[in-house]
Amino acid sequence: MASQNNLTIFTTVALKGVLTRIEPEFTRATGFGLAMDYAPAGVVVKWLHEGKSADVAVVTPDSFDELVKDGLGAAGSARNIASSVVGVAVKAGAPRPDISTPEAFKRALIAAKSVAYTDPSTGAASGVFFMSLAEKFGIADAMKAKAKLGSGGPVAEFVASGEAEIAVQQLCEHKLVPGVDVVGALPDEINRRTTFTAGVAARAAAPKEAAALIALLCTPHVQRIMPEHGLTGEAQGR
Repeated sequence: MASQNNLTIFTTVALKGVLTRIEPEFTRATGFGLAMDYAPAGVVVKWLHEGKSADVAVVTPDSFDELVKDGLGAAGSARNIASSVVGVAVKAGAPRPDISTPEAFKRALIAAKSVAYTDPSTGAASGVFFMSLAEKFGIADAMKAKAKLGSGGPVAEFVASGEAEIAVQQLCEHKLVPGVDVVGALPDEINRRTTFTAGVAARAAAPKEAAALIALLCTPHVQRIMPEHGLTGEAQGR
């Protein structure tokens, strides 16, 4: 909840760069700072069901619809603010694997000694997607055997530290980690775009300021900076 003029935001780490960047503007306009707790959408939903308090929830559209249905999200408050695709990162200076085709990406995964991705059990969109892709490739068991599982933060940190050879996650999350090279997005035919939605929590302590933050995220000048953070602007009503 809001305390000491801080707006509490439960959000995917995908929006960390953008939220940090716009905080000074938001504070000048409202007098509120931003207190951000990062977690995958499934964990954010779980937190709110457990009674944890927030002013804004940044999740996937379906997850916010679930929150509204359960009385935990304010109906009509949600806006789609950005989207991202899944890509690959390696340690800075390391050889870049060929991921130009689905078969090339599959070979790169098989050749890697370790692969970092978000634990699918957290409900993270990229983790669930990656495991479904590994199953389609017929290499799910091999991936599980050499996995470095993240719990909601950027899994490229495993690559930066040398604990994993390849990281697979949203491109916007790779961009948060120093010491890595972003190889690029997965081929279009196997990639998946994830949309991020921001909405006001039903028990928000500062609903007016929460709505103001969402409005700011949808302004043209903020939408224009989304690509700098590996995102595509998606501002629209729902």
